[in-house]
Amino acid sequence: MTSTAPSPRKRSKKAAKASAPRDFGDLASSDQWEAFSRDFAAAIPDGRSAAKFLGQDGGGGALYLWGIATAAQGSVSPLLQTLAQLAAGDASSVAGLSQSDRDALLDGSHRLNERDYRDEMSVVDAAETVMWAAALPLLSAVLPQEQWCRCGERLVKIHADAGQRGDATSPLFLLLAGELGMTLAWRLAIMPSCAKLAASSAKAVIAYVEGEGESIDRALARSADLRLVVASLVRCERLLPLVSKKKFSQRNRDIAAEFATWMAAMSRCDGTQVLTAVDPDACACDFQKVTKRDGTTENEPSKGIQETTPVPEPERRGKRKGNGPELQGLMLAASEFDTETLPPSMAAALGQSHTGGRLAWEVSLPEALWHSETGQTFAMLPEWDVKRGRTFVDYSGEDIRVEVMAGRRALFEGVHQTMVRVDGVDLQPTSDWECTCEYTDDDVHLIELEQRFGDYVLQRQWMLIRDDRCLMISDAVLPYENGATVEADPNATRASGEPAVAPEIQCVSRLPLAAGVEVVEDEEVRELVLLNHSKRRAMVMPLAANEWRVGQTDCQTAVSDDRHLVVTTTGHGAVYSPVWIDMETGRLRRKRTWRQLTVAEDLTIIPRGVAAAFRVQMGSEHWVVYRSLAPGGPRSLMGKHLIADFFAARFHPGDGGMEELVTVDASGDAE
Repeated sequence: MTSTAPSPRKRSKKAAKASAPRDFGDLASSDQWEAFSRDFAAAIPDGRSAAKFLGQDGGGGALYLWGIATAAQGSVSPLLQTLAQLAAGDASSVAGLSQSDRDALLDGSHRLNERDYRDEMSVVDAAETVMWAAALPLLSAVLPQEQWCRCGERLVKIHADAGQRGDATSPLFLLLAGELGMTLAWRLAIMPSCAKLAASSAKAVIAYVEGEGESIDRALARSADLRLVVASLVRCERLLPLVSKKKFSQRNRDIAAEFATWMAAMSRCDGTQVLTAVDPDACACDFQKVTKRDGTTENEPSKGIQETTPVPEPERRGKRKGNGPELQGLMLAASEFDTETLPPSMAAALGQSHTGGRLAWEVSLPEALWHSETGQTFAMLPEWDVKRGRTFVDYSGEDIRVEVMAGRRALFEGVHQTMVRVDGVDLQPTSDWECTCEYTDDDVHLIELEQRFGDYVLQRQWMLIRDDRCLMISDAVLPYENGATVEADPNATRASGEPAVAPEIQCVSRLPLAAGVEVVEDEEVRELVLLNHSKRRAMVMPLAANEWRVGQTDCQTAVSDDRHLVVTTTGHGAVYSPVWIDMETGRLRRKRTWRQLTVAEDLTIIPRGVAAAFRVQMGSEHWVVYRSLAPGGPRSLMGKHLIADFFAARFHPGDGGMEELVTVDASGDAE
């Protein structure tokens, strides 16, 4: 017998408004609240609107989890996973909540109601705040009425405070003044206090993007936050046309693409971000299909939950074509900001493709040196092909953090410590690191950093010879007076009338060895071979040292108990300590040598405390490096006359010619 009872009808948004409290501050009776919760859940944006926002990234709330693990430097908490599923889910998501999930949500809501906007708020807390806003419609069926209303009022207040007091170039401004307001306006459009946030929130997002370089620099000030910022930009671009009549202009998309390119440049081939210690599984949603907590993937229906009617998904670019690369997660979503350059650069960074030794412009790739002076971070890439190796440096702290990769394997990773001693007394840093020179072209990347140590200055150069896959890390310690380096007076005398002796300077550089790296020392010479997984990855030559172990030397190398490669160099008046690292494995078994070169000025040989030069040979390939440590010139070496602070070249012994790589003049300008 067939029932004649009418089937239940979905209530419209208009009906929901009629039964709803006027706003968060208006409490209702228990019957009204139950009806409101039911109608509110039914009024959640769905269909084509939801498809435009979620696309293929809604499964498990993946698009709300992008970048969270990297920024938090650990696994995503169960509370955030639950919030993300509710933020991107429907009524069936509430039915699948366990009692422990409900208890955690209630406890979390109490913490949310104690949260205030402040400039020191972490971006993870800001992202969680956005998730609470997106999940709030479904939370009406989980939280008590009074608690739910307090959460809504608190979210509106945090958004207002961020808009009034926040810096428009801060990531917090993007997340709280921008995305939070748009999320409230979209997900809670039936609430008057939320609906009116659309216009101001859209303006806040555009203002952040139009901050251009300053906004990028602020995001890189804590580089672990970068992915979370890119994720917010992706969501904001999708939300913008849903809550306002605005959309990203082409200029806005270009700026967002620059954020995404930084993200690609700072990615390891295992999908994690450099200069972080996050496990690949913890941040898998950034670069893989998501596996939800019930074991299904983002495109599969959850176990025990009825599959909903599929909605059309927007076209996605960057997918696999034939045997080409396949991007997923945040990488794929962000690549849509620039579909010409971002998919190949991201695929190359993740090791899914290679550039075949071609230059960036030949394969529509971005530039290979990325440096933010304000964010105090740089990435040196010989090419975008991850197999060619990469060098990353964060100089925002007192000690520099480094990650040097030879192919897919790290050689050095961690804090690069330096100690400066003058006449046996340890000096302490008296300034932050700052960049004093930057140069890049098709042959070489060069960056010089500087840090004061009282009356002395430590200058550190990072030079990457791109085609040759050679990296030189050099330290110079010089006297410093009145804002400039000075030369010790060779005619100075003591009060007794005896000649003054230049102070003894010792520079100790501690390069952190990456996990799995072994150092093999030669019995006869001071070269070092770095192994990773029992394979030769690089050769290290301390150029300031005597090549042969017999005889005296001013430079010593050792491996410390805490797994640092320690290079100790001693000199008088000034010290120059270059370390040459050859990462071209095809050269590592060839005959090799290095020599200190004679430098002359006015037909007189000058000491190493005034200027130093070296020649490096690997098989048939030769390089020459010169560094001035005091004003003067012109100077000559191997028939080459120089008036420069720094000079590097390839040397061709057949005709004695030098192929210039880079020259830095006395003003610090490179060419």
